[in-house]
Amino acid sequence: MSTLIVWLGLGLVLSVVFVARMHIVLAAVIVVRILVPGVVQNEIMPGLHPSTYLFLCFILVQLAFAPSIFGRVIRSAGVWPQAIIGGIAAVMMTDVGNPGSAGLLDTAMFVVGIVWAPYYVFVFMRYSIRSIPGAGKAFLVTFALLALMEAVLSQIQVATGKPIVWESDFSRIWLTGTVSELGAAIGTFGHGIQVGVFFAAVMPLLALIKSMLLRFALAAVLLVTVPLAYGRMGLILTVVGFIFLVIIGGRKVLRSILFAAVVLVALVVSIQGVAGEKLLRKFEDDNGSAALRVAAFDWFWEHTAAFLTGGYPGQRDLKGVGTLGSSLENGYFMMALMFGILAVVAFFIFMMCLLLGQIDIKDRESWPGVAATALIVVAINGYSSIGGNSIDIHLFWFVLAMASYRSTRTPWTTEQPHRIPSSRLPVPDRSPVIPAGQVLAS
Repeated sequence: MSTLIVWLGLGLVLSVVFVARMHIVLAAVIVVRILVPGVVQNEIMPGLHPSTYLFLCFILVQLAFAPSIFGRVIRSAGVWPQAIIGGIAAVMMTDVGNPGSAGLLDTAMFVVGIVWAPYYVFVFMRYSIRSIPGAGKAFLVTFALLALMEAVLSQIQVATGKPIVWESDFSRIWLTGTVSELGAAIGTFGHGIQVGVFFAAVMPLLALIKSMLLRFALAAVLLVTVPLAYGRMGLILTVVGFIFLVIIGGRKVLRSILFAAVVLVALVVSIQGVAGEKLLRKFEDDNGSAALRVAAFDWFWEHTAAFLTGGYPGQRDLKGVGTLGSSLENGYFMMALMFGILAVVAFFIFMMCLLLGQIDIKDRESWPGVAATALIVVAINGYSSIGGNSIDIHLFWFVLAMASYRSTRTPWTTEQPHRIPSSRLPVPDRSPVIPAGQVLAS
C-alpha cells in the first residue's frame, strides 16, 4: 500500500508539472505500461496497473487545473462513442452477480483497466496529437526508443540466459524458481509472444520517421531480434509490418527496395543461427500447440449457450481445473468467458468502427497507425492476450491514436486556451490548441 501511495503522489506531481503539456504525461503512461509487465502488477501495487493509476492522476489534475481543456477533449470524443463504451462497461459489471465472478472489486478493476482507461488514453492522445505542436513526434520517439530498448534487452537476455529485469518475479511465475531455464527473449513483458507483438506494432509506425536510413536501421534491429523470442505469430506479424513499411515508407522506390533487401538479408542471416533453428523447428513441430488451440476452440463453441449474455457460471480457469490443456488461447474468447459473448462482440465492433473511422485514404500519414492497429487486432486472437493482462489491448488504443499523426500539422488558431490562471497554477502554458469543433471536423 505504501508503494501505491508514493506512486500516486508522483503521478499527481508529474501531472501538475506538465498539466499544460498533456502529451508528456501520456507518453509516460505508455512507457510505464510497456516497462511494467501485467503479470507482476499485483506484486507492485494492488488493483490496477501502475500506468492506469498514473492516467487516473492525470485525469484528476486535468479536471482540476484545466477544466476547459478537459471539456474540449471529452467533447472531441463524441457523445455516442462514450455512451457505447460506458454501456459496454456497465454490462460487463453485471457479471458481479454471476457464480463464477471474481467479485465486485476485481471485476471493477478489470473493466477500468482494460476497457475504460485505455479508451480514454486514446481520446487524450488523439486530441494532443491534433492540437499540441510536437505531440505526435513525442509519441513516435517514445515508441521507437521503447522498441530499441526491448531489442537490446532481448539480445542481452538470450546471450546471458537471464531475464535481467523483473528477474525474481519472472523466475517465480514462468521459470519454476530458476533463471537457467530462460531460453528465449522475453523483454520487459515476461513472454516472447508479447515481444513479437510489440515489434509488429511499432514496425509500421517507423514509416513516420523522415530519415530513410534511420527508419530501416531500426527496422533491421527489430527484425533480427524478433526470432530470439521464438514466437511464430510475432515473427509473421513483424514481417507483415515490415512489408507495409517498405510499401508506404517512402516515395523513393529504388532506395526503399535496396534498404529493404539489406534488412531482409540481415533477417535471413539471423535465422541461420541457433535461435532461427529453434524457431523453424516450431513451424515444423509445435509440440501440440495447434492441437491445444483446436481443443480450446471446440470447447468454446460447444459451451457458447452458457455464457452468451453473461460470464461463464462455472470455474473459468479451464487449464487449472483440468478442463483443457491450456487456456482458450484467444483474448476475445477469454474475455467472453468473463463477461459474455454479446458484450465482447459489442466491444469488438466498437473497436473496429473506431479503427475504420481513423482511416484517411488521401493522407498516407494516417496509414501507419491504422496498419499497426490492424496487426494488434490479429495478435489478440492468437494467444491469451486480454485474459492474461498483456499489452495488446493497450497497444491497440496507443497506436490507433497515431493514425492522427501529421508531420505538417500546425495549430489552426493562435489563441492560447491551455493558459491557466496564475492564481490556480504558477506556471503558464503557451501551447495553442484548436477548438473542439475543428478537431472533430479534421
